[in-house]
Amino acid sequence: MVVVELKPFNEILKTIFPFKRVTVVGCEIGSGRCMQGGLKEAKEVAQFLENNGKEIVEVLTIGGTCLIEKVRKLEFKETDVIVSLACGAGTQVIAEETEIPVVTGVSTLFIGADCHKEWFYEYCIACGDCIISEAAGICPIARCPKSLKNGPCGGAINGMCEVNNDTECVWFTIDRKLRSFGKTFKIENLSFRDFSKSNHPRRFENEL
Repeated sequence: MVVVELKPFNEILKTIFPFKRVTVVGCEIGSGRCMQGGLKEAKEVAQFLENNGKEIVEVLTIGGTCLIEKVRKLEFKETDVIVSLACGAGTQVIAEETEIPVVTGVSTLFIGADCHKEWFYEYCIACGDCIISEAAGICPIARCPKSLKNGPCGGAINGMCEVNNDTECVWFTIDRKLRSFGKTFKIENLSFRDFSKSNHPRRFENEL
């Protein structure tokens, strides 16, 4: 899932300073699951803005603002600005589908795993060159602070990461898991990282 963090309300207020009439849009799939931009948070943002002199036109939330067909069904009432609590992708979809100015009320952090809505862990950076099949189902690009693809660095002492020294080096984790499968990590099985696959902006097209 895409993990986001709600911006400070005062920062949102400052961003929309020139505007009077405001619509707040949340997203129930990503931002809502993080409890950072669903309907509850959208209402809280709207209440804060109203208390600070803004006219709230409406508060909306849909499941999946990154789905263009859903956003196209929205009919915004007369509003001066849209505050989106969706992730970066969802916010940009809204901006592309309307002539109304759109600002974001969240910061998009990473693609991660959800642990009871309390902790969110970065598991993927969408590099476009996935190697988790060769690395015991674990992504070292996302889970190593240095994004090392071909094994641990020289700073991994006694199996601990030199950057986050309270965390096991992900390559030691990968090696231990491979050994539990009766396998060992072989650096020659991995190709060099193909940075061309993460050139921005990227596009993927399904053959329908």
